[in-house]
Amino acid sequence: MDWIKINVTCEKECPATFSEDIANLLIISGVDTFTTDDFSDLEETLSQGGIFYDYIDDELLSLQGSTPVVHAFLTPDEEGEEICNAVYKALEELKSTNPEYSTLKWDRDSVRDEDWENNWKEFFKPFPVGDKLYVKPTWEELGEDARGRYIIEIDPSSSFGTGTHATTKLCLERLEKIQTENTHVLDMGCGSGILSIGALLLGAKSVVAVDIDEVASRIAKENLENNGFDSNRVTVLCGNALEDESLVKTIGEGFDVICANIVAGIIVEMSPLFMSVLNNGGYLIASGIISERETEVRIALEKVGFKVVETASEDDWSVILAQKI
Repeated sequence: MDWIKINVTCEKECPATFSEDIANLLIISGVDTFTTDDFSDLEETLSQGGIFYDYIDDELLSLQGSTPVVHAFLTPDEEGEEICNAVYKALEELKSTNPEYSTLKWDRDSVRDEDWENNWKEFFKPFPVGDKLYVKPTWEELGEDARGRYIIEIDPSSSFGTGTHATTKLCLERLEKIQTENTHVLDMGCGSGILSIGALLLGAKSVVAVDIDEVASRIAKENLENNGFDSNRVTVLCGNALEDESLVKTIGEGFDVICANIVAGIIVEMSPLFMSVLNNGGYLIASGIISERETEVRIALEKVGFKVVETASEDDWSVILAQKI
């Protein structure tokens, strides 16, 4: 199938919040599948040195400094065309009302399923995370640095979650820090299922994984099964928990840990839900937060009763570890 693809960027330097602003715009317009090409973090990452340098492909290195681009994917049908028109209207409004986006531009093309799902694989290499975990693409071999670590074998396909992005890495590192043994975990916005797999490998008793995108939900289920976790310990659900009350009932409550690697605006909206389904003493790991909005999310979490235990940042992205007390 040939998907409708909308490419959004700026003719000049994009605002610092470009990726999240456009992501929120797309979600509000009805888009539930999109990707971001943003290589602005590479220069800072390389200047810091460290182990992750070894896992960056030379071709990817050549792209540092490129202008970020957000790609939205829509089905080639009447519904897709309607959403496409809604996106265009929202982009026009953003460009005309916000001086920072005066050079905003967009175009449309198409992409085939097989191209979308495979053209990024050359950049995804195995790497360790924290002290205990190791992320390995299904098509790669284990490295010597995998010794003594739990192996997360992942094929994210077209869904978000390779572990290489700072937001996912920050979540996995927080999972190592808290007590996960025999816990009941909610992975909200599960993407490829990488956080669910990490939690289970670290001792979680069970996981409920939820994503708004059907493709992501399917891929998460496949990755969980490929890592040895079946329906006895995992429930994978698809839907919008902000709009679907029946989904919220199905998700249930009594969670000890919640992972929410989404975006700042959605975390703020979901904060009352997170509080209501989490056990006393339980932890919320909230990520996908651009650093400029960390304070906003922190205030929202504290407003509903969370105690912020820790915040951490990497490459202009933040994670908040909060506890229900």
